[in-house]
Amino acid sequence: RPPNTLEHIAGVVPLAITVEGHAALCLVGQDRGTMWLEQTLSSSRRRVLIILTLLAVTLTYSIFSVGRLSELAGSAAQQASPPSIRPPRNALPGTSRASTAKVDTNLDLTSVCANPRPNTDSWGDVLVEGSSNVLESAGKCCAACAAYKPTAEQDMLGCNVWVYCEDAGLCGKDHKACWLKHLAHPTAVEPSKKGPNVGWTSGFITRPRQTRAAQVPADDDRRYHTVITAQGSAVHWQSRVGYYWFLKTKRDCQAAGKCDMGGFTRLLHSGKEDDLMAEIPTWVAQPLPPEHPDHGYVVLNRPYALLQWIKGAVIPEKYVLMSEPDHVWLKPMPNLMTGTTPAAFPFFYIEPSKKEFLPIVQKFVGPISRVEAEEIAPIGNAPTFMSVADMKNVMPIWFNISIAVHNDEAASKAWGWVQEMYAFTLSCYKAGIRDISLFLKMTSQPPWDSSMDPYYILHYTYGMDYTKEGVFTPGKIGEWRFDKRAYSLRPPPRNLGEPPEGMKNDLVRHLIHAINEASSIIPDWDDYSATGVAKQFWDGKTFATA
Repeated sequence: RPPNTLEHIAGVVPLAITVEGHAALCLVGQDRGTMWLEQTLSSSRRRVLIILTLLAVTLTYSIFSVGRLSELAGSAAQQASPPSIRPPRNALPGTSRASTAKVDTNLDLTSVCANPRPNTDSWGDVLVEGSSNVLESAGKCCAACAAYKPTAEQDMLGCNVWVYCEDAGLCGKDHKACWLKHLAHPTAVEPSKKGPNVGWTSGFITRPRQTRAAQVPADDDRRYHTVITAQGSAVHWQSRVGYYWFLKTKRDCQAAGKCDMGGFTRLLHSGKEDDLMAEIPTWVAQPLPPEHPDHGYVVLNRPYALLQWIKGAVIPEKYVLMSEPDHVWLKPMPNLMTGTTPAAFPFFYIEPSKKEFLPIVQKFVGPISRVEAEEIAPIGNAPTFMSVADMKNVMPIWFNISIAVHNDEAASKAWGWVQEMYAFTLSCYKAGIRDISLFLKMTSQPPWDSSMDPYYILHYTYGMDYTKEGVFTPGKIGEWRFDKRAYSLRPPPRNLGEPPEGMKNDLVRHLIHAINEASSIIPDWDDYSATGVAKQFWDGKTFATA
């Protein structure tokens, strides 16, 4: 799900790619392209055209990796340059981004600032440049951020991120420079750089959160129901692997005592039963009616499927975790909601408050300001916790807005293959849901994340490429690689090759082991891998031993 648009016309392979927004490695749009091919093309043409699509994917991988490589290279460089910034959207090349606003540095730091983070550089739209704002301490810098007066020039955005160059040895000429910045959701964004070689100290200006904690009793049953949406061969095997790890993790969760993990449903939005009905609890939803064609954007089925499910299914839990087939559970996850306030993983490329998107957003939620647009969370529907009551309110709105967004030329072009995610978060806002709890560590995304802790879920959405020696090669097809898209037509073999011994990414290694373990326990996997059809089924009780 990249910040780019995969343009497509029904009947044509989606090879044309338009890059928008900041650079990053972004490949998830291929998932939806592959699903589209699978539904649209005949079997013989499908094989040839998917190969062509995957070649285009490889090219895309290289293009988008350039930005990420630059970021990684910057992290390793000596920190003698200004901290990472996101200049105002209307800034022109070569023009100053400094604000002329006056700041008061005499406020008490204790009451207004979060704990500072040493050796950390944070992103942000620049309000005041550090070169023109030299202060004596990190505390003074934080106080300056708290006292910053918003200006119309900066869309009345206040300062909530400060970055101070505290280490004289690492900072050089930037020593004591204080940068004042703004982020829509500062705690939902990873720092641009951190580590002992980073001379910057960062901090956030916090504000009280308005949650619905008081609406639930102390003894509230916090168990949640996990639901995934699925359709087609690309996610067929992923659903089996994911369900294996869900049940194994739930077993461990229950053995440890109090466990919030409840039931599980695969929401199949093809309109007809398939061969996994006997293995995974499944609820069959109808595809979109003919009056709402998806024009090849098959993910448009998802809002309609969840609308049918929340209206028609009966589950014992009061809360739901909307998940995806390509999620491997790493450890038991508690219900992360505060009371009945939803909780979700934030996506950096969902930017409803982005200045150029505001006119589009206003079409669907009304005439709001950019500051008000920051109340719209940077999320999609998965992974997201939500109460059943909220889902019943949000799903009809999501269905309607997703159709409206898809049919709106400007919105569809701007948001491309993530338009359904935008439609979801706009629907939450439209339903009156504000201040959704954001958990950056809910989900890991290897190879960009590498350590197991503190994540609950492994989301294997990106390709993983390494040399035989274990060196990460982003943007280049590796001598050893794993990419789920290679198994869009048929499941992977029973035993995927072990990653290189020198590879240091624990999450990538765990993923391969997780798929291998599931395929070793699920019966008749060899035939399943060859045919793509499940003929024997896992009992849901047999697990590999340590």
